Amino acid sequence: MKLDITKDLLQTEIPTNKWLWKDSQPEVIRNQSVDVALPLNEEHTLVMQKLIDFVRYSQDGELNQKTNSDYLRPAVGLAAPQIGSNTNMFFVRFEWDEENGDVEEFAMINPKIIAQSEQITYLNGGEGCLSVDVDQHGIVPRSYKIQVTGYEWLTEQEVTLTLRGYQAIVFQHEIEHNHGKLYYDRINQKDPQLTEENWIMI
Repeated sequence: MKLDITKDLLQTEIPTNKWLWKDSQPEVIRNQSVDVALPLNEEHTLVMQKLIDFVRYSQDGELNQKTNSDYLRPAVGLAAPQIGSNTNMFFVRFEWDEENGDVEEFAMINPKIIAQSEQITYLNGGEGCLSVDVDQHGIVPRSYKIQVTGYEWLTEQEVTLTLRGYQAIVFQHEIEHNHGKLYYDRINQKDPQLTEENWIMI
């Protein structure tokens, strides 16, 4: 995404690593988030705006260059606890093909998984997280298909989403942040590379 920080940011601050809370701060990262009232009040609106701005900025290769003193690890998604708010919200941005406008964004409020498949999937390279500075290597098993309900802030409507594969993995990762869980909680501690024959690798 090509951002113009003079007009495209939803709030007044340039996104920074200083916003991020880490797994060394369990009072927030390991805490259960609460649902929020709609429409969002001023405080919760600012949280959502920061989530959106952070992810969009982090994906902009021109603004967020590796030579920057405050380089942000590019994020597909970010949940409210990761910026210090135990509210049930997150933002994800899938940049499938930006040149052709193939981008999907979801700013989810009070999301809930209402159905999930028994089929298991996992990312070949494992998962990472902006709230985890030391990567934890291993297979992170998740449901291949999920159904999620919630309020989508960008389109201002209640939605029911059916997600598969990579999108389902990302949504589960962010939703679990709001339950105080991290991706490495799912890694088998005795055998981090454990998989089963019928699991789908992505």
